Amino acid sequence: MHQPKIKTDKINSLIESIGVKFFLRFSKKLKSERTIKLKDIPSDRVLEVVVDNITLNVVIIAFLIGALTTVPAVLFEIYYKEAFEPLYYYGLLSLVTLFFLIIEVGVLYWLGIRGVHTLSYLTGYNDEEDSTLPPEYDVKNMMVRSAFEIEDPAIEYLGIDPQKYVSSHWLFIRTILYKAKIILTTIIVKFFLKKLAMRYGVRMGFIWVAIPVTAIWDAIVMYRVIQDAKLRLFGYHLSKHIAQEIITDKLLNSYSNDIREGAIRAVSTIMVLSQDYHPNNVLLLIRLNENLAIKEEKNYDDLNIFLAYLNRASLDEKHLLRTLSGMAAVFDGKMKKEEKRALEEIFGEEGERYMYFTKELKKMLLSGHIHQATLLCEEGIFNGVKA
Repeated sequence: MHQPKIKTDKINSLIESIGVKFFLRFSKKLKSERTIKLKDIPSDRVLEVVVDNITLNVVIIAFLIGALTTVPAVLFEIYYKEAFEPLYYYGLLSLVTLFFLIIEVGVLYWLGIRGVHTLSYLTGYNDEEDSTLPPEYDVKNMMVRSAFEIEDPAIEYLGIDPQKYVSSHWLFIRTILYKAKIILTTIIVKFFLKKLAMRYGVRMGFIWVAIPVTAIWDAIVMYRVIQDAKLRLFGYHLSKHIAQEIITDKLLNSYSNDIREGAIRAVSTIMVLSQDYHPNNVLLLIRLNENLAIKEEKNYDDLNIFLAYLNRASLDEKHLLRTLSGMAAVFDGKMKKEEKRALEEIFGEEGERYMYFTKELKKMLLSGHIHQATLLCEEGIFNGVKA
């Protein structure tokens, strides 16, 4: 089978490797006695309650950490701004800010690792790597990237490049904005409040704005970390179930030989339009190809070629491929305009019922209802997508 080629950023790889060591440290205290399959994972209701509790705890702690580590710099600015020469004052303020920023980031990273680690074991992670997947897409690596908000590594597989239509300049700008988001947020909020106060003659200590802004932002970041980790974990199990339990050789043999290539096109075409290396779609693509055994590169991510393929496919084949396309479109938890337009073309005259299936699956994945999502996918593939 064609082997994936992973292209990683050196700095991100170093941070990720450090995070993995901490993740494995936590793992020493917990060991699963057996490999957990999707059917062994707690019910959707139990998962929802436990995940909500984990999320709430993490968000509250992050809020407090953000507030507490900002207070010292604010107090220093209040009491010492007029006591020192400007150059000396700003030098000391920078040191105080940097010291507590290091503490803040360190605690938040620890909190993120702890949170995603708990989620991992809740869904049956047992430290065993899947030899059929690249190490970068093992659970612990995906969870660490989620906790540290590190971008997923670029992957080259069957000639498929999800960012083939994204300019390098835009990628650079997006990275810079991503890194500066908390600074930009604080500045924008302060500016907005200042303008508001000037307009209505309100006097207030703008310097204190940094405390709630940082606290709220840290809480939002941790909330997003847990949500992303949840989506990745459930996608990990769901992609495995789909590839190994649903789209089996028995099912594929009931179609024409071309269905194997069509299945790869259904997923890869949507991946390119999403412009993202989200693990859920990468895992689905690699695991599907374990059964499909595609080796050669054929522009699998070209929408026009896929549409031409659909036009000559049988009704049953069209149904399977359209269902797969819908899954791939929401496996990363979101759907871009480009993906939606492509799905309208892929779904064709039956767009309404397939779009309904796609929206329902997205809703289930984001809410963490993995068993419901699995049942929907099984019914969609075996019994047909219902309106």
